Amino acid sequence: MKYKHFSIQNLFSKSVPNSGELFETLLKNNEVTIEVIVSSNSPEPTQYNQPHDEAVLLITGKANLLINEKEVVMNPGDFLHIPANTPHKVLKTEKGTRWLAIHTKGALC
Repeated sequence: MKYKHFSIQNLFSKSVPNSGELFETLLKNNEVTIEVIVSSNSPEPTQYNQPHDEAVLLITGKANLLINEKEVVMNPGDFLHIPANTPHKVLKTEKGTRWLAIHTKGALC
């Protein structure tokens, strides 16, 4: 729902995809992108190595990631900062896992 000076969006309104992940941008400007990600139980095995910092909050579900060759398990409420140029990928997720991801042009820390 959009208003003149603000908008309301629901992180639970998107359906769970049958495969892969669904990305929806909630807010974007020159400095930051905020998106909700909804994962199936078979996410794409994409290796990311982005030129910007990323922070993710796991809202629901469970996820296993590979970051710099180390496996990380995330549970609801876990917050993860991934510095720019850090190789990472999602190994597996529970169906319906939801994330809030924040990508910044500059460093978060």
